[in-house]
Amino acid sequence: MTYARARLLVGITGVGVWVVAATVFLALGGAGLLPAAHSPIGTEVATLAVALAVHAVVSLPFDILGGLVLPRRHGRVAPTPARFVAAWLRGVVVQSVVMAAAVVLIIVAWRAGGRGAAVGVIAALSVIIAIARLPMARLVAAIGAPRPLPGAHGVTVVTATDPGFTGGLVGARGSDVIPDAWREALGDALPIELTRRDAHAGASYWLGILIAAAWTTAGAALALMLPGGGADGVGPMVATGAWFTLWSFIGLLVLPSISRPAVRAADAAAARSWPAAAVAGVISTLDARQDDEPERPGAIETIFHPIPGAASRISGLASARPAVRPWHVARLALPMSWCCLGFLGRAVHCNAGRPELWVLLPAD
Repeated sequence: MTYARARLLVGITGVGVWVVAATVFLALGGAGLLPAAHSPIGTEVATLAVALAVHAVVSLPFDILGGLVLPRRHGRVAPTPARFVAAWLRGVVVQSVVMAAAVVLIIVAWRAGGRGAAVGVIAALSVIIAIARLPMARLVAAIGAPRPLPGAHGVTVVTATDPGFTGGLVGARGSDVIPDAWREALGDALPIELTRRDAHAGASYWLGILIAAAWTTAGAALALMLPGGGADGVGPMVATGAWFTLWSFIGLLVLPSISRPAVRAADAAAARSWPAAAVAGVISTLDARQDDEPERPGAIETIFHPIPGAASRISGLASARPAVRPWHVARLALPMSWCCLGFLGRAVHCNAGRPELWVLLPAD
């Protein structure tokens, strides 16, 4: 089995475990076993701590497989066990703190202004998470401080250990952040990739954020109304999180179809300014740094991959056209899910066990 297919299997299994667990929990009336709204503060804190601990413990086997076992087995760059544990603990603690803070804010909003206020807070948190992904990613993992890329206005470089780290468009302006390793990997072809990113730094970037935030907010609003859900206490919020995890699963199936056209539009923008063969070389180089799977069966790509395969992208360069397309909706929605106790944000195949990619998922 190839590295790409092995990672995909880990992701499918990890996501499947959470979907089954959430479904069984809700179907068996598990929400009724949670503490009621306005329970004593000690009970509320303990309930939230247990929920976050369950998230960490159940995810751990898949994180070990995705971040340690598979890279070593397939000759990829991998941390030592000690470094993996340290990085994993750091990431889990930061993610848990962010989730806990979001839960507290949503509960406060619900108690002050009802469901509408809670939904408003979730919408605001979704957008804040989207534009704050770089500082969040640096809290979660040991990603270096951004520094200007010489000769490229507005582009910054960061140091990351994981070869799968791609940076992305970040902040309110959609500034481009790239890993330092790309300067050597792409060499003189680096401006081609910068052209691709620049094509989506404006309207496409914000359109992606707004669609991902709307998806997150709609799912949260629905989850708050379903049996057991609500935000008048930690118990109802945990049940809401179970419902929202199922919503996130639907997003994993639906949102990649919105993301793929943006990738092709970025490729087309680069091909308009650079020779197609040079653009193809960049696509192949960056694909090799990821899962190195240039060709995929159509069904697998349609269901699981928001970034089309390299061979498909290269063959489509001649016919693709630059256009405003929502930038990476599928992968923006995953860190947004943290604000509503969604447990799939780091279970997908591309970032399982890789804390550097938990917030800034691969974008190229």
